[in-house]
Parts: sequence; C-alpha cells; structure tokens
Amino acid sequence: MKKVIIAMLVVSSMGWSVPSLVGTNGLINMPAAASVKYKEFDVGVNFQNSQTSRTSQYFANLGILDGFELGFIGNSLKEGVFVNIKYYMMSDKSEYPLGLATGLTGLTSYSNTNLYMVLSKAFPNKLSGHFGFRSNLNSSTIKADVMFGLELKMSEQLNFVSDIIGSDTSWNLSTGLRIKLNPDWMLNGYLEDVANSNNSKFTLGCSYHGIL
Repeated sequence: MKKVIIAMLVVSSMGWSVPSLVGTNGLINMPAAASVKYKEFDVGVNFQNSQTSRTSQYFANLGILDGFELGFIGNSLKEGVFVNIKYYMMSDKSEYPLGLATGLTGLTSYSNTNLYMVLSKAFPNKLSGHFGFRSNLNSSTIKADVMFGLELKMSEQLNFVSDIIGSDTSWNLSTGLRIKLNPDWMLNGYLEDVANSNNSKFTLGCSYHGIL
C-alpha cells in the first residue's frame, strides 16, 4: 500500500504524461522526464495554423519496457513519419521527485534528428520545472540548444505549460493550456513562438491514454 501511495504522489507531482509537439511526452516543443509506462500507450492528433500554412500531426507512443518509450509522429508535410525513442529514469521517489530522461526525436528524419537530455523536478504548490539540452545530429556543426520548461497544475482538470528553447540570440517561447476531459482524454491548445508575431503558430489537439 505504501508503494502505491508513493507512486501516486510521484505521478501527481510531475504532472500529466502528455505528448508534446515533437511526439514524445513532454511540454510543448520540449521533451520532459516523463513517459508512458510499460504496456501503456497514447495516441492523438494536432492541427497547427500559422500565417503561411496549415498542417496536421498524428502521433503514438508505447511503453515497450520499464523506462523505455517508443513512438512515432507523422504530419501532412512531405518528409513523412519520424521515430522517437526515450529512456526514462526516476532518480528518487520522494514527494517532490527529480526525473532524468534521454532520447532521440525525429530518428528517421533527413534534417531534424535531435539527441536530448532533460531533468524534471517537482516543487510544492503543484509546480514542475524542466531543464535540458538538445543537439541536431544532422547538422554539419555541433550545436546545443538549451531548453527550459514550466508546468503548473491549476486544478484537477487544467494545466498551464510553457517552454523556451534556443541558443545565443535565437529563442522560441511557447505557452499553452491542457484540459483533462476525463481520465483518458486530453485537450490542448498551444501558441508557439509568441515573441515573433510574424512566425507564431496556434495548435489545437487532443490525445488518448490507454493500456494494452
């Protein structure tokens, strides 16, 4: 019974396990140290609108082993379907845990395969912070982007999320809300690159979480 209570505290402190816009579980554009558990899965769709284009995404993730998440994400653009892999570790099981994850997003992409490592830490007042690095493996030069994220559980049904990714003078700030419709269905709305009015994008999507 004690183990069950600890597990519930860990899950509630770290926030909901929800797919990001890169497919793997995370915030908006940033992966987080959270994943679907063994034999659990999530699937969903996103619809993205900007001043110049409209695109759609479809994605799925599956816990293939304890600590391993395998997923894919596809879109309405030309390049096709990408594979994501995440290895997830919990460094402790305290009331306010610290999590660590590493992985690859866009593994089958010709131009946007990213290797990342991220730390996620729960704090009092239903707040979670995230910090990590990512590097594009397709680039001719080695360059790491820094990732910062914030998640606030405003109620049992509503989460506020935000992340910022970049390096030097180029940064992408995104923010949004997640609404839990019931224990299995999630609705999300995101505004990407909010500091750049000419390149900002609005995304509306939903996801379903289940067990095999």
